Amino acid sequence: MMPPPRATPAAGRALPSHPLFLGSLGALALAVVVAHDRVVPMGYPLWGLFQNGLDLLVYRSGGATVLRSDGLYDHALHGGMWFTYPPFSAVLFAPLNAVSAELTTILGYLANFGILYAVVLLCWRQLGYRTDRRLYVATGLMTVTFTWLEPVRTTIWLGQINLLLMVLIIWDLGRPEGSRLRGIGVGIATGIKLTPGLFIVELLVTRQWRAAATAIAGFLATVVVGFVVIFSDSWSYWTAVILHSTRIGETAWPANQSAAGVLARWLDVADPPLMLWLLCAAVLTALGLGASWLAHKRGQALLATTLCGLTSAAVSPFSWGHHWVWFVPLLVLAMHRALGAGRATAWLVPAALALPLLCWTHEFPDSVQAIGLFMVPTSDALAPFFAAVYPLMFVVIAVTTLIALRQGPRQAEPEVSPDRNCDLPHITVT
Repeated sequence: MMPPPRATPAAGRALPSHPLFLGSLGALALAVVVAHDRVVPMGYPLWGLFQNGLDLLVYRSGGATVLRSDGLYDHALHGGMWFTYPPFSAVLFAPLNAVSAELTTILGYLANFGILYAVVLLCWRQLGYRTDRRLYVATGLMTVTFTWLEPVRTTIWLGQINLLLMVLIIWDLGRPEGSRLRGIGVGIATGIKLTPGLFIVELLVTRQWRAAATAIAGFLATVVVGFVVIFSDSWSYWTAVILHSTRIGETAWPANQSAAGVLARWLDVADPPLMLWLLCAAVLTALGLGASWLAHKRGQALLATTLCGLTSAAVSPFSWGHHWVWFVPLLVLAMHRALGAGRATAWLVPAALALPLLCWTHEFPDSVQAIGLFMVPTSDALAPFFAAVYPLMFVVIAVTTLIALRQGPRQAEPEVSPDRNCDLPHITVT
């Protein structure tokens, strides 16, 4: 894997003006559009990109129970699915019932595309790139290309909120330390879905006391809102439902790309021994937050935030493949480093990083599906690695970060002179 990129001391650099750069991005985006149209057609019943929206309709159904005071956690909702998020999120979802289910799914698809664009654009801006026309165009092409990454495609396909939480956190923590209400985005994200709570721990570990306090206050405010609007459901959630991860799914499912899921599959049990899982989660948390702390110490805020996001997916009791959308900013970081390296071989790193994240198609008896590598049938020798692909990638990335940044003072990003604007003709092939 790559040595992680370094933080940018000043803004103003530009993406390459050489036609090869935008041309390559355009070719990749076109290939992805063709894949969406031909490999698993967008209109293909159920499995096409715009033919599901199940999770978004569950959110809408949860909002409807708030309006009816019908017991948010007492019964299954749309499609027989249980509502598993904190009460505050259901309050936020209630307005979705002002429009039809069909319009809700359409708006959800459009929103996720827009949010993905915002995530990519924010990443480039935080790395110090000028927000000129070239950046806007390149970001659009990357947005289309990233929709063939399994975590992203599945998020869009299901109408999930992973991208929404990520953009909220990246925007929030990407602001300068000391910014007004910095940390509020983390707090609100935690109130919507608990896993972003690890970012509060990261703020404490990195001694960002003011932001941590703001995040905690923001989270507590969401809890209060939940109790004010739906008191009985809030009481039920915070005293009982929060402990029932089985409402989400079976731990040993291959789609559970968390440490708990990996242990269950490797040990061939329904659930891993509690103490073993807690030990593994503690080690992974220390590894991920240690790498995040070191990145922050070296002035690499986006890398620190990304590592914490990946850690939260690794140590959560249940993490669907689409929870790993934090690979998107990591890919932007890898591309940024390749631009700064000044040699064509540096682009092998983002390519190698993207390969295990791609959607892979498989023809099942009744359908052709775009699935993650963890669902692809393979040999007995490779199956344990395929089934643990995202957590294993996380370990490699965190260890690589610690090794690459363990020594040396706070450093700047690899130099990319604003005068040469990252132009590709300056790259030397080695």
